[in-house]
Amino acid sequence: MSHFVKVRTQIREREHLVQALRDLHYQFQVGENLVVRGWSGNRETAEVVVNTGSSYDIGFRRQAQEYELVADWWGVEKDTRIRQKTFLEQVNQRYSYSLVKNQAREQNLIVEEEQTLENGDVVILLSERG
Repeated sequence: MSHFVKVRTQIREREHLVQALRDLHYQFQVGENLVVRGWSGNRETAEVVVNTGSSYDIGFRRQAQEYELVADWWGVEKDTRIRQKTFLEQVNQRYSYSLVKNQAREQNLIVEEEQTLENGDVVILLSERG
């Protein structure tokens, strides 16, 4: 019996997903048909696989326009300190941060100020160049 849970995300661009995982200091692999390990030898495949430090992995698999998150969360949460809700919130925040910074660069905008609020939200103040 598989314990894998699949969660749709709004993540569309691999490069910003990878940057988000780097920012959060996760160890991960990027490729095609990488193995996501689950309970009792069950396996799924994904393009980005996060090593949780246990015998359970977290994967991101491309589905149409966006990535879905695939993991045996029972095992991940049992064997690590990673929690599904928190993990997804953190990845989404860093993904959005990477996306905004990239779009600002492409539009030739300057980051005037960057602040992390007490609730963890990040505020970025941008302006046009000179």
